[in-house]
Amino acid sequence: MSNNKFGWGWRSAAVVLVAAFACGVAGARERAVDVAGCGGPRCAPVLTTGAIDVAFSPGPAGEALVIKVIDSAREGGSIRLMAYSFTSAPIVAALLRAKRERHVDLALVVDHKDNVQHDARGKARAALGALAAAGVQIRTVNAFAIAHDKVIIVDGRHVQTGSFNYSAAAAKSNSENVIVVWDSPQLAYSYMEHWQRNWDLGQAWQVPF
Repeated sequence: MSNNKFGWGWRSAAVVLVAAFACGVAGARERAVDVAGCGGPRCAPVLTTGAIDVAFSPGPAGEALVIKVIDSAREGGSIRLMAYSFTSAPIVAALLRAKRERHVDLALVVDHKDNVQHDARGKARAALGALAAAGVQIRTVNAFAIAHDKVIIVDGRHVQTGSFNYSAAAAKSNSENVIVVWDSPQLAYSYMEHWQRNWDLGQAWQVPF
């Protein structure tokens, strides 16, 4: 498998220093992001010059920014997604457009418990089933207490993360945040390594009976 605005509630900057992630700055236009924990044994600063968008919920801005990221995938490009809760119909529709209209290579790894064991209303089954029927590769991971990542990596260059679950509740009811770092291949590579770790620990999703 290849590794290869929205009105109120968002803002964009050419380069901003994100305190939760930043370990330092190299020059006026480069940000050093420690992807493994500052001071830890695997501390690996990533220099990125990408622009950043942020959005918040409740309200439409968070989900709209997630969909903007999905819609940015180029013809024949790639999307890699990690999710805890995966039930959002608008996000599923955006992914299906990417697959069917632009032939984007899609693969998802989602939390097993939330999307299989605890899917009492069948919303995750419906969302994942629609994607599987379109030929999207899906795995569920049960190796952790919860797989709590909310990440989309597009074309090996753009990274969306934050607290925003891919669900209606995240868009309409919860206080959530979405952050997108555009055009940052090094950061995307680091997230791809994390995605691949979870993918390798997962198993193929099957329709629960």
